Amino acid sequence: MALIASKAYGFLTTLGRIGVKVGRAAHNFLYTAQVARMISTLSRLSDNQLAQIGISRSDIPKYAETLMATDQKASDSAKD
Repeated sequence: MALIASKAYGFLTTLGRIGVKVGRAAHNFLYTAQVARMISTLSRLSDNQLAQIGISRSDIPKYAETLMATDQKASDSAKD
């Protein structure tokens, strides 16, 4: 009986680790997709519109990352 419990525990532990890795991969994929969409959206703005929000065209990738990081922090705070 102890052998079966030990094998079941090992299986569940392995399954849990796989689940964590899949969850992280999904999170990373979604984050990257959201940043790409933000970059695409900002890239469609005119130089004048970008200037109104205080960035230049070369700042778009960094600005998109900053917006996503700020959004992630706000989301994490709301969970607490």
